[in-house]
Amino acid sequence: MSLSPIVLSIPIYFVLIGVELLAERWQHTQRYRLADALTNISCGMTSQVAGVFMRIAAVGAYAFVYQRWAVLHIHQSWAAGLLLFVLADLGYYWAHRFSHQINLFWGGHVVHHQSEDYNLSVALRQSSLQNLFTFFVYLPLAVIGFEPVFFVYISALVTLYQFWIHTEFIGRLGPLEWVLNTPSHHRVHHGRNPRYLDKNYAGALIVWDRLFGTFEPETERPVYGITVPLRSWNPLWANVSHYPALWAQVRATPGLANRLRVVFGRPGWRPAGQGGPVEIPAVNGATYQKYQPRPARGVSGYVLAQYVVLVGVAALFVFTQGKMPPATRYLLAGWIASDVVAGGGLLENRAWAWQLEVPRLLGSLALLVGLLWGSALLPVAAAGGAVFVLAALAWFYRLRAAGAAAAVAAGATA
Repeated sequence: MSLSPIVLSIPIYFVLIGVELLAERWQHTQRYRLADALTNISCGMTSQVAGVFMRIAAVGAYAFVYQRWAVLHIHQSWAAGLLLFVLADLGYYWAHRFSHQINLFWGGHVVHHQSEDYNLSVALRQSSLQNLFTFFVYLPLAVIGFEPVFFVYISALVTLYQFWIHTEFIGRLGPLEWVLNTPSHHRVHHGRNPRYLDKNYAGALIVWDRLFGTFEPETERPVYGITVPLRSWNPLWANVSHYPALWAQVRATPGLANRLRVVFGRPGWRPAGQGGPVEIPAVNGATYQKYQPRPARGVSGYVLAQYVVLVGVAALFVFTQGKMPPATRYLLAGWIASDVVAGGGLLENRAWAWQLEVPRLLGSLALLVGLLWGSALLPVAAAGGAVFVLAALAWFYRLRAAGAAAAVAAGATA
């Protein structure tokens, strides 16, 4: 299958994020925090990498239903594309609504809501698991008779539309607010304010929320994030953190019926014997403290430099993985996942991240050499990789020495 519009638009995403960063500097506002933005991008990278493997299953299921039970065979045309866009957007509304209102499914979507900021990088913060829970919503389109490739491209456009609405730089848009999902409407959706929870599920067309009773206008500035904050920059933990808590609640809940409702009911549901549904506390944006651990001086720059290379490797993976041998594909996917975890650990000042950094850097160089063994690119790539790793090691040891000195100084003044 050729690349989707989402993948092809990745360079445009980063250009627009750069434009928003310039606007932020121009207006002297603080809508980006480096660690949060890097975690958003990390979740986007892991989502795209996981999507390489999971998309096969989701698209395969759609193709299977289409081949077996399609009532019609609708040929691609502008009219059919417009109809499919509307129907795919309706499917997105229900998939999105299920993802919020079914506790098990919420674990596959919560990643997108964990950021406590709201900017274009948040649009990239996607779950690696959500397709496992929502692909079935679109199967009726296969029964109607929309071809699988046609569906993949049009549904990608529904997703692509939603990138630009993740911003605070655009206010109300007049009459368009009645029909389209806009930044104002989507800010409401990302708010953890009690009045904003479970509102504005729209993808591109806000008419679905107005029709099905889930619309809420923006009347107060949202406080962004989830009601139980993640408090981590680890993108893998971001993807799975919901499930240990869900399992613990299932084990603590008496009765099979109650346990099933914990899993398939709304998040926060509890039986009467446990106090009933969890009450959502009010939140004050003026006093709310965002998660912001303070890494040692220079660590943020060190991680950012690593991410420049990491984003390049991830882009190379997404654009060329179809031509890679399976072993290479899995090795690179694992390397990308380990690197984003390492970056998050360093930004959180985790001891294990510091302890594993030297083996990680040396292992990265060994992986590069192994993947290119026998290739004409090996000498140049290995030399470039060696220079980068040696520079990173030198930087790393300076950071570690500075951190140790700071710890000694803090102990002396304690």
